[in-house]
Amino acid sequence: MKNLKILILTMVVFSLSISGAIAQNYKSQFPVKVDASGVIKDKSGTTFGTISIDSIIKNHKGEKVAFIDKQGNLVNADGKILGKAAKNGDFHNINGEVEYTVKPTKGDQCEVYDKSGKVVAYVHNNYKAQAGCLAHCMQKDMLMK
Repeated sequence: MKNLKILILTMVVFSLSISGAIAQNYKSQFPVKVDASGVIKDKSGTTFGTISIDSIIKNHKGEKVAFIDKQGNLVNADGKILGKAAKNGDFHNINGEVEYTVKPTKGDQCEVYDKSGKVVAYVHNNYKAQAGCLAHCMQKDMLMK
């Protein structure tokens, strides 16, 4: 009986450590890239979401996880407002604080920076206005659920 308890405990610890490793691996995929058609890919080229020209953000399964309404609010699938997009693509959280900054680069893309100044995404100019909202969804793991 004691051996069975030890075996079960070992299996639980092992499975929890694998879950943590997968989460860390997901975070290590940044910065991501959004191409001209709205496909979101990680460093290895794996597609894990899309954004449409009408500002609908979908996960890797094609399920709608968020959208940007006509007032610029980022709204999740449950109807909760998560923040707001500025006209330049920056994202302001629900308290009005800037979480993501969008800066154009040479060519047809822009870079998205988090609060610490780290580049979290390269976004095609077609999606510049939605770039900060998209970064918010990515960082909150909304696309991987």
